[in-house]
Amino acid sequence: MLLDTYQADDRFWITTFFGATSEGLQAFRGDFIVKHGELNVTAGKRNPPEALLKQAVILAGEDSAKLVAGNFSSVDELPQLMAGFGADMDPDCVIFLFIDNLASDAVVEQDGRRYVLIQHREGIVWNELMELLYVEKSDLKGQNGEDKVATVWRAAQGYEPKSAVKPLDEVIATKTNVVREAWGAV
Repeated sequence: MLLDTYQADDRFWITTFFGATSEGLQAFRGDFIVKHGELNVTAGKRNPPEALLKQAVILAGEDSAKLVAGNFSSVDELPQLMAGFGADMDPDCVIFLFIDNLASDAVVEQDGRRYVLIQHREGIVWNELMELLYVEKSDLKGQNGEDKVATVWRAAQGYEPKSAVKPLDEVIATKTNVVREAWGAV
């Protein structure tokens, strides 16, 4: 399975859960490494990731992703996702990327795939995704985490974004200097 390959390649930085759905697909939630950090020979380990899809939600079958969602700190990380993993995404893959420094919501079409880009300054990707797709908590009641991801994927299949289609270079050129505020325990 595709996600097993990613796990073997140490792409899972933080794992909330990873397992099979009742439909025979695999679901992952956590932080997904898009670009590994350089190998630190002195320390004998890798530096932190250079590109990280935080709060990732991924649903995949045998050899292709069906749903990819998550948060990038910068829109500059998007081309790395496209180059490294675009070929692994099903042509009908539903892709939602919540980006901190995005100037405005947009849709980017690249290699036959549609990337829905959404300004993201605060909040949890999973909650934002459920709200965007009108998935209620009652729709998920009694399901395990993996099946909840599959339910969200089914809801996303008919999603039509209201944002304008823009070229990737324009989206990158108009990025802002916004940095997400850190919050949590002090």
